[in-house]
Amino acid sequence: MVNYKTLTQEELTKKAELLKVLGHPERLAIAILTINREMCVKELVETLGISQPKVSQHVGIMKELNILHSRKEGTKVLYKVKEQLVKEIISLLFKN
Repeated sequence: MVNYKTLTQEELTKKAELLKVLGHPERLAIAILTINREMCVKELVETLGISQPKVSQHVGIMKELNILHSRKEGTKVLYKVKEQLVKEIISLLFKN
């Protein structure tokens, strides 16, 4: 169990920001899609059916919070969930 008295304001802010980012349906979908495999923006656009600029914006926000890791392969940039906590949150959210 979490003890509020031991938490810093910085920790609370960081966790709240993570939840806020994952609270957006398109970003949550990106996290789900990239949990187990790398995907490029083009693949995300095709899978999600949203515009490339929108996907790029979401990916940028997620990279900023270290939710996604990126690596370059030729001309493509591949993204995958980096943060273990995100994997655990998604697992809990979609537990049957």
